[in-house]
Amino acid sequence: MSRRLIVNADDLGRTVGINDGIFHAHRHGIVTSATLMVCYEASAEAAGRLFETPELGVGLHVQLSGGRPLLPPEGVPSLVDDQGLLPRRPPGLERARREDLEREVRAQLARFEELLDRAPTHLDSHHHSHALPLVCAVIAEVARERSLPVRNASPEVAAILGGLGVRTTEVFDARFYDAGATLDDLLAALDELGDGTTELMCHPGRSDDELRASSTYAQARDREVEVLCDPAVRERIAALGVELVHFGDL
Repeated sequence: MSRRLIVNADDLGRTVGINDGIFHAHRHGIVTSATLMVCYEASAEAAGRLFETPELGVGLHVQLSGGRPLLPPEGVPSLVDDQGLLPRRPPGLERARREDLEREVRAQLARFEELLDRAPTHLDSHHHSHALPLVCAVIAEVARERSLPVRNASPEVAAILGGLGVRTTEVFDARFYDAGATLDDLLAALDELGDGTTELMCHPGRSDDELRASSTYAQARDREVEVLCDPAVRERIAALGVELVHFGDL
């Protein structure tokens, strides 16, 4: 088997600074794919730039934690607190009802298609909320209906996806993050690639004021951009004979 690599940048559309970093890492580095967060205003700015960047695969980054839902809070009451906010992290979704999850996921998918006039290449989720069995079941069912791949966030997720016939990658690699987002770490990940298709998650961006005010993971995104664009990375990929692809190639 050949070795194929998807380098997916999460959080496109969260801020203009993140958009800047992701598009730079695609044009000058190895990012082949991104996932768009449609609940933020900067998603419209990202969508406009995506029309001029056809080689970048783009999926939907389903947001069920952190921030606000796309639908009015009264439409998804089990997903929000009394301020209309989604839980900060996925464990806060333990009381979520399936019908609310499904409404919000379908609304975000519809918004994606409204912005881009096309289907996403795949689905994944903010904070890996689809590692929760109920969330995974909802996202996998929507993906099955639309013949879309879903991120292989864990062995349990892979089993659910496989049971429904939903496409995914053989491997999901989340090591390129925070202290692990260095050139040495990235080169080591490339050296360890096995046969089949691997997704390498990343979070490049430019740490603008909006991001610094709302996230603890801000300046590290600038470093990710620089590492992903380092010429040594593309040289190693070429030497290893690894093919860079996106989810649309699955």
